[in-house]
Amino acid sequence: MAEIAPWPADLDAIYAAYAERVHAPGVVAGVVRDGGLAHLFTHGVADLESGAPVTADTGFRIASMTKNITALTILMLRDEGLISLEAPASAYVPELAALPRPTADSPAITIRDLLSHTEGFVTDDPWADRAMRMTPDEFSAFLRDGGLSVRAPGVAFEYSNLGYGILGRAISNLCGKPFQRAIGERILEPLGMSATTFDPAAVPDARRARGYWFRDGVHGEEPPEPDGEIGAMGGIVTTAADYARYVAFLLDAWPPRDDAETGPVRRATRRELATCHAMPGEARTRVVDGATLPVAIAYGYGLASAADPQLGRVLGHSGGLPGFGSNVIFAPDAGVGLFAFANVTYASPEPTNIEAASRLHAHGLWRPRNVAVSHVLRAAAEAVASAYAAGDLAAAQAHFAPNLLADSPLAARNAALTALKAQVGDGILDRIEAQHRLAGRLRLTCARGDAVCDLTLTPGRDPKIQGLRFAPT
Repeated sequence: MAEIAPWPADLDAIYAAYAERVHAPGVVAGVVRDGGLAHLFTHGVADLESGAPVTADTGFRIASMTKNITALTILMLRDEGLISLEAPASAYVPELAALPRPTADSPAITIRDLLSHTEGFVTDDPWADRAMRMTPDEFSAFLRDGGLSVRAPGVAFEYSNLGYGILGRAISNLCGKPFQRAIGERILEPLGMSATTFDPAAVPDARRARGYWFRDGVHGEEPPEPDGEIGAMGGIVTTAADYARYVAFLLDAWPPRDDAETGPVRRATRRELATCHAMPGEARTRVVDGATLPVAIAYGYGLASAADPQLGRVLGHSGGLPGFGSNVIFAPDAGVGLFAFANVTYASPEPTNIEAASRLHAHGLWRPRNVAVSHVLRAAAEAVASAYAAGDLAAAQAHFAPNLLADSPLAARNAALTALKAQVGDGILDRIEAQHRLAGRLRLTCARGDAVCDLTLTPGRDPKIQGLRFAPT
């Protein structure tokens, strides 16, 4: 493992407290950074009867964290020209052809609808969690029986395991083999995830985490749901060592760059998992240092995308099955991720992962990568810094786009600048934080504090300043 240094000493305590709080017999958690598993936490046992300890090689069922692996396989088939996301799903799963539409004006369910949970099916977590054992014939009969849709496709997000079960059937039909084998050959094996499988019975007893419930102070074993026909929605069993490879593979898709592609799926396709397609109905907030922060959430293809005021853009997904709870979050712009698995029913470690990410952030280990400052942004920034020193923005006027002084006259801008300097004093340019080649923030070190200036340049061959805003910090 490539150890993170300095490692925050209290992170392991965060996961230990989670294990105690949810009464999990065993927990494993990992930090992924720099292409691999950078830190591993293990706690407790995989099997209460044998007392086998949890290790990096213990196989946990990760439930709905399977979904983005299924989605990635669909996108891989799309790249090969074998499937269209805009095509009716019935083109690849014929049993859907006679599916009654909920209204006369409802369009056909598309592959994209299934990927983004906008196909119009009912939320089905309790039912689906115990329905993975369906055989292919049983699943075909279930689809032909109808009664699936509750609203028109494309109208709203509603989380559907059934939809991902149908995607698994599409993979099977297109590849001419069970989706389990197709996903294994296309994604898992090329990544070296040799201990990862859809079949819990294939994991040796000595390495398999058994799932438990906890009620009235007592643990009991959950009978494992066997591998079956809708397992593409949540059937994968994996280890911390294997899953770290997958998270590293996703993180490697950012930032976009000129490097040669490294398989098995191109970087642009991996990034597509995170493109927002639907908004879950519930709003979310979290408390940081006593302040309540709003967190915007949207859903892509098997990944949720959060705009977190502290952590930045965070991608992830939770998983829950009888006997198991799991979560992964990762920051594509910071290049770091966290995952945790527990062998107790529905004990989601997502809040714990968020807490751990906040600790990494506090230690400077969860921060966006530096973006190179383009020559045009630097020239504009240096002109603005000189104008700040002079107390007159006219000194930078050659860099202004036509809209800037039309939107707010020079006299008004200079008056605001004078008021700012009266507050924080003279200053010098400390650094430029680029958002991309045409936007960024100047940080000014001043006599009585600091100030920032947000700059946005115009598109085109000769970028000029279209947005300019100073503020104290």
